[in-house]
Amino acid sequence: MTYFKLTRFSGIAPGVAPRLLAEQFGQVSENIDFESGRLVPTKGDTDTYTLQAGNRRSIYFYRDTNWLEWPDDGIDAVPGPIANDTNERLYYTGDDYPRVGTVTSMITGSSGYPVVSYRLGVPAPSAAPGVSKSGSATATETPETRSYVFTLVTDLGEEGPPSTASATIDVTSSEAVAVSMPNSSNPSGNYFFSTAAKKRIYRSNTGSNFTDFQFVAEVAFSATSFSDTVASSALGEVLPSGTWIGPPDDDTSLYPDGPMLGLTAVGNGVFAGFSGKRFCLSEPFLPHAWPIAYRITLEEDIIDIAATGNGVVALTNGTPYFITGTDPAALTPVRVDLAQACVNKNSVVDMGEYVLYAAPDGLVAVGGPSGEVVSRGLISVEQWNSDFHPTLIRAFRHEGTYVAFYNNGGTLGGWYYDPRAESAAFSTLTLSAEVRGGYEDPKSGQLYIIEGTKVRKYRGGTSEKTLRFKSKKFITPTPTSMAWVSVHADAYPVTVKVFADGSLIANYTISLSNNVYTQVTSTPSGISNATLREPIMRLPATVGVEWEIEVSGTKTINEVCLAQSIEEIKQQ
Repeated sequence: MTYFKLTRFSGIAPGVAPRLLAEQFGQVSENIDFESGRLVPTKGDTDTYTLQAGNRRSIYFYRDTNWLEWPDDGIDAVPGPIANDTNERLYYTGDDYPRVGTVTSMITGSSGYPVVSYRLGVPAPSAAPGVSKSGSATATETPETRSYVFTLVTDLGEEGPPSTASATIDVTSSEAVAVSMPNSSNPSGNYFFSTAAKKRIYRSNTGSNFTDFQFVAEVAFSATSFSDTVASSALGEVLPSGTWIGPPDDDTSLYPDGPMLGLTAVGNGVFAGFSGKRFCLSEPFLPHAWPIAYRITLEEDIIDIAATGNGVVALTNGTPYFITGTDPAALTPVRVDLAQACVNKNSVVDMGEYVLYAAPDGLVAVGGPSGEVVSRGLISVEQWNSDFHPTLIRAFRHEGTYVAFYNNGGTLGGWYYDPRAESAAFSTLTLSAEVRGGYEDPKSGQLYIIEGTKVRKYRGGTSEKTLRFKSKKFITPTPTSMAWVSVHADAYPVTVKVFADGSLIANYTISLSNNVYTQVTSTPSGISNATLREPIMRLPATVGVEWEIEVSGTKTINEVCLAQSIEEIKQQ
């Protein structure tokens, strides 16, 4: 006797012939969660927040209370690295230039957040300070030769690089030096220079072996002069910001590849980003400072970056790179031995220890100096590009799975990859509206998606979507008549279809009420509905070689069996 019993389920593998699939794989897998090995329907989504407009593509949940929203794709936002920061700074790229905002600047009024943000980075003054001296020189003292620079400091206490040095001046201790800093040297543009902004003045001080610029004084941003009578022995710290330039911005004369994108926190207070082929790193805990010495030029244009447990993965329009090291001044890029370009920035998802992204040949995982096409053997290259829409997807992480949505000329769809299952599973998703963007809350792991003017909690509802699973083709050695089909579910109704040699021979819906099962028959026609003791249904007399079972419903399904006798169905 012959029977086929499915007690463990996995996703689809369309790259494998239906008759060659392993038993747990299906030809169709739709709206199914495979974490438990059963057919569990995915939950529906639920509304969380109404956006200010319907053109939003990027969102960020700020301070656990406020939604920030942008019409642009590819906004990457990272909170500041300083613990207990009263300004609650947020840094982001993907707008016109890299930006920073605070709770008081972004969250003002009742809507339309972020309201105000500022250009990230602090420029150098455009002119050197002027110097002159007053008072009488001490005749018995050897004059000290000095030069001065000054820096600009934002309202956030972020210091920029110094001005060019002043002319030198010879001074004795009885003389005062007037340092002039005309406001004409202040930069224009959207920098955060307001009531709390400052200027810091440094002067050269020669020791036994070297000369450094050391701190003299801090004055108001509006100050245009300072009288220096500070003794050399009372000077403060050495100028720290000599190399602290801002990140690549919209100055095309300096950055023809455009402003920095892909802002990412990579650990130890260091931020990373990219512009064209340039991979950039910030000073630790100083996201406004991006020294030239911390930049690496790769051989291909970077599409996106993501941090892993022990480095940064840079996805390019050629080969991926793994960039590793402990000091931002001494990182090493390693070309990953995998000729798989990133075809879509929106496909890049940080999965924790590795990164997943869409490549020409499939879904690729990179977590170090090596990588692999995880869809290989499950999805052919042709199917990947025609059915999974790698260039169109917007992908996100949700509870350890990779979730992708697409709009292919008005045809909406989605799919997800679950690496947690015993057999890594792909399943398709049905959509009722276009997913325009999304955000994963790192604190809760919850995924939020944009549909129209709504932010929706993905799988946050209480109702289940309708799952559908169609088995592999089971082959009998000779033409065989299968007489019974059974389905065991946590609850009912469940619809069961049976195919023989490609033809639908039975379409039953089984329900349960008051411990009585009811069978409603759609195919074959003319069969009366019936009540059953168990969820076991007789099939019409049909002979076939290729047998398939399809089940659908909104309840968890544990087991499906196709058999020639009831005794076989009851076998463990």
